[in-house]
Amino acid sequence: MRCDEVRPRLDAYVDGELAERERAALQEHIADCLQCGPEVAALERLRTGIRQHAPAYRAPQALRSQIRSALRREAAGKAHPGMAAPGWLAYAASLLLAVAVGAGGTWMVTGERQQDAVADELIDSHLRSLLGDHLTDVASSDQHTVKPWFAGRSAVSPPAVDLAAEGFPLVGGRLDLIAGRAVPALVYKRHAHVINLFVLPASHRDLAKTITRNGYTLSHWDEGDLGLWVVSDASPTELSEFERAFRAATGGS
Repeated sequence: MRCDEVRPRLDAYVDGELAERERAALQEHIADCLQCGPEVAALERLRTGIRQHAPAYRAPQALRSQIRSALRREAAGKAHPGMAAPGWLAYAASLLLAVAVGAGGTWMVTGERQQDAVADELIDSHLRSLLGDHLTDVASSDQHTVKPWFAGRSAVSPPAVDLAAEGFPLVGGRLDLIAGRAVPALVYKRHAHVINLFVLPASHRDLAKTITRNGYTLSHWDEGDLGLWVVSDASPTELSEFERAFRAATGGS
């Protein structure tokens, strides 16, 4: 099989939704492919992370009562064909949609969660990236390779730029899990220090510029509709230099 045949099936492969014959053919290709193999590994890590860390929400009692009432009306409509009753699936779906819209997009970490929780989660993600081989899903210093890799994998497009000339070379990128959502992380180096740049929706809030905890510094700024969060054990001065270089390269200064 060719890569262009395999890639559209990778999500189904990771979720175990393929027939055995098709799965075996993909498995044979993935075992030898330098592109599809790492992509499957990234999807599996993301799937595991979501299962382990994504919060589970119980439907409110009022919503459960409304759905039960809809089911009872559907059953009554079937018992009396002359009565018009909405399909309970459509009814339940409309209720769930109303709850989701009313929640105001609570996945947006920077808008709905306390800054301390955001800082803890981003620093934890930085530390996890230093363990094993999870630093990058796409390893490249070429911004034209790293940026397109995120297309279709994330709700935001990270502004990947190489800052090697300023002393902060780009080494790649990966998908990370923040508040149960896939978030792009661009990875840079400063001498022996790793710098993770997480790209989230902009917060548009009055947040502290820099937070230091346990030897790690987290710095934040917004560029347009993007919120940029940098985490590293590099010094605050070096992170300020990184921010200036990044803003200059992206036109965010």
